[in-house]
Formats: sequence, structure tokens, C-alpha cells
Amino acid sequence: MFINRLTILMLILAMSLFFGCSDSTSNDDKASNFELIQPTVDEVLTAGKGAPISAQTLHDNMDDYFIVSVRAASAYELGHIPGAINIPWKTIADDASLAMLPTDKTQKIAVYCYTGHTGALATSVLNALGYNASNLKFGMCSWTKDAAVRVASPFSEETSSDFETETTVNTPGSYDLADPDYVSSQDEEEVMQAAAIAYLTDAAGTISPEALHDLINDADASNDPQILSVRASSIYAVGHIPGAINIPWKEVGLEENLKKLDPDRDIVVYCYTGHTGGIATAALNLLGYKATNLRHGMCGWTKDAEIRGTTPFTEDGTWDFAYNTGTTP
Repeated sequence: MFINRLTILMLILAMSLFFGCSDSTSNDDKASNFELIQPTVDEVLTAGKGAPISAQTLHDNMDDYFIVSVRAASAYELGHIPGAINIPWKTIADDASLAMLPTDKTQKIAVYCYTGHTGALATSVLNALGYNASNLKFGMCSWTKDAAVRVASPFSEETSSDFETETTVNTPGSYDLADPDYVSSQDEEEVMQAAAIAYLTDAAGTISPEALHDLINDADASNDPQILSVRASSIYAVGHIPGAINIPWKEVGLEENLKKLDPDRDIVVYCYTGHTGGIATAALNLLGYKATNLRHGMCGWTKDAEIRGTTPFTEDGTWDFAYNTGTTP
């Protein structure tokens, strides 16, 4: 009897050691949240998913798109594109919101907001979650001229800034990659959704050119953000915000480029008008960086047409298409 009991105890001890070692090895082999998210984010950016579409394109192809207004419910009631459902942008990754979207993720989704900025953030998140979404360029401001329905004011030359620029090519530093810890899971979709919810819950839509200018000129280097131009390298060379480094938006998700960004520092991202900057901003936040998009992009920073590199919003370039009111599509 003594021998049997001793044998049993030894077997139990051996099994506990075996499974203990097995669990330790398994934990070592687990991919981090960053490792699960980065390949998808890079794939979405490299493919150029989420690039803005014009109001004319959407109007002429309404039957091809599932339309989502990511404006506030009160703004939706004032006026929305016919057929559009309403999901405020900060809730776009919630289970209840995703349940409202097509189960066929290949279905084209047109996302729109007020001026194109938060629409870009929501679009980027949806594409990271596997959907096929595009952002309406300039948002509701490009669809209608009705100021009450627009709610927000579009870009205006009268109120735009004309801050200094430089042509110096700024060399980026080298940093460790971000290491977010959203959820203890090895399921990529679950981790991506957790990352999206964590980001959107407290996300800032944009930072104004004036606020950025004040930060980098207040004689306090401790609050200076890292500035990232996601415009083409040729446009960066023409002129950029002082101190900015350059990573074109489709290349932001590459590991070698992410190592140029400081995960412990605020990052301000800018493009031309705020649209692709929004895509890159959301992508960086999913990966664990602290990024904010510059409102109206370089068009909001300078009046120099050559440095802007594109044409900003103008009333002459907008339409006055029909819209519905109330709480139903």
C-alpha cells in the first residue's frame, strides 16, 4: 500500500511538472497584441483601403453602397444621405454597431461624417476589422450646401492659417515598437476589436493647426509632439511643418517605419486635407501609438498652394444633393 501511494504521489508530481513546463512554453509562444494586429493594419494600408470617394461618385452609385452616417444622432435627424443608417463614430466597433453592418464583408460601405475627418477614423477601423469601407471626401459638407444640415463648418480660406514651413529633411529616431495590451487572446479579430474600442472610447477627432502651432512654439519642449507627414515624399520635399518626418500613409504600417515613431510620445499626423491622415492616425492608434490627425491637413497649416499639394474644400466644388430627415434611413 505504501509503495502504491508513493508511486501515485510521484506520478502526480511528474504530471504537474510536465504541464507546468508545457504552460510556460505555451505562454512564451503566444503572439503579442501588436504582433496579431500589425500584419492586418499593414495590409489594409498597403492596399490603400479607405481612400476617400467623392460625393458625385457616391451619388451616381448609390445602389452599390451600404451607407453609414457616423455623425451624432441629432445631426443625423437634421439630414442624412438617403438610405444611410446612423452609427456615431466612437461606437463603430461595438458589437451592437457591427450587427447593423452587412454580414458580407465584401459589400461596399460608404462612411461619412461632417467634414471627412472622423469619417476617416471610422473607415480605417472598419477596414481593419475586415470590412470594405470608403470615406466620403469632405463628409456631409460635400453633399449639401445647407449649413443647418452640415452642422459643422467646412474648410475656409478666410479662417485658415499661414504658418511657417521648412524644406529640411528631418531624420527620424529609432524606437522600440509599441506594446499594447488590449486583451489576453490569440484571436486576431477579437484583439482587433478590443484595440478599436480602446482607441475610439477616448479618441480625439482632430487637433487644430493653431493648437499644434502653439505646442511647438511655447518654449516647452516637453510637450512637443512628434510630427508625421504621411504625404508623398516629393510633396514633403516641397515644404512641411517644421520638425516633421515623412512616412507616406500606405507605408505607415511597416515595422521598419513604425520603429521611427516614439510609442511614449504624442504624435500629430497630417496629410493634404485630413483624409488619409485620418486613416493613418486610426491605424497607429490600433497599434498602440498615441496619434491625432491635423484638421484639414496641410491645407489648414499654410496658404501656399504649391506646398499644399492639392486643392482644399471649396463651395464651388460641392453639390446640393437630396437628403432625408428624421430617424429612419
